[in-house]
Amino acid sequence: MSFAALTQRAQVARLRPSALEALRAYPFTVRRLRLLNHGFNTTFRVDTEEGPSYALRINVNSRRSPQQIGAEMAWLAALAEDTDLCVPVPQPTRDGHLMRELWSPALDRALPVAVFSWLPGPNLGAQATPDQMREVGRAAATLHAHARRWTLPAGTSLSSLRAPLMDSPNRLEREHELLTPERREVVSAALARVEAALGRVYAQDTPRVLHADLHNWNLKWSRGRLSVFDFDDSGVGVPMQDLAISAYYLRPKEELEAELLEGYASATRLPTFAQADYEAVVAGRALVLLNDLLENTTAELRALLPRYVPNSVTKLRHYLETGVFRHDVQGLIPA
Repeated sequence: MSFAALTQRAQVARLRPSALEALRAYPFTVRRLRLLNHGFNTTFRVDTEEGPSYALRINVNSRRSPQQIGAEMAWLAALAEDTDLCVPVPQPTRDGHLMRELWSPALDRALPVAVFSWLPGPNLGAQATPDQMREVGRAAATLHAHARRWTLPAGTSLSSLRAPLMDSPNRLEREHELLTPERREVVSAALARVEAALGRVYAQDTPRVLHADLHNWNLKWSRGRLSVFDFDDSGVGVPMQDLAISAYYLRPKEELEAELLEGYASATRLPTFAQADYEAVVAGRALVLLNDLLENTTAELRALLPRYVPNSVTKLRHYLETGVFRHDVQGLIPA
């Protein structure tokens, strides 16, 4: 049976031995390994006999190359040293490597593995407050300011985020039972609008390294301090994209989106963009997520497809008709 056909529990059970094997390369003794998330990637909390806890990430669905992961690790290390942001610090193996690969019999291929310092506190999630979103805006401004003066180390690289689907191959134009001709027409129209908007936005700003997945489930809050994690989607783009990606997950909470932008503006000048282009890039996030989900191997996410695909198309159709992207539109299939 293929990995994609296994249940969520069976998939995690297949990955757990590989995770324990990978941890043998690190200078600590594992006391307990607990699953945190099995989605696009798989993350475990690692409690050690020596005391500290860590986060182990296995790139199950990611297409990242060693050069791209190397760039991610280098940026995280530089952010930890150069700024006051709280970010996960990459941990070296005994031989000094910040990333290694493990062979997964379940997937019949090598998977990149990395270990990071532990970040305390719960995710902001759906309970984020206006004050917290202001901090998120300030954190985004700090990331962008640092990226403006930071350069990729030799031997590393990051993909351009200029295309509507960022650095992912286009799966939205392939045959799929859930993408009927009518739905595909909506998707194609949305892709064209996002492509045109990105062309205008990139002509107005200078690309730099972005987080590119800055939403409330990649942010933690502990004792009044924000932490930013999951830099696995980082790439080279323009700052407005980070803000639009954050906004996608906040809709329709307009007060939180306003606080995000106010927080950014309190630290540095907001990027220049037309509102219509901003809305297009927000809508573009729906295309990126739909495109990724169509070939995701995680059982729990694949089970969402029969509802997720038509709902995504309904939201995109509303965007094309109104010029505004929202999640609270009529005609959605309820969970």
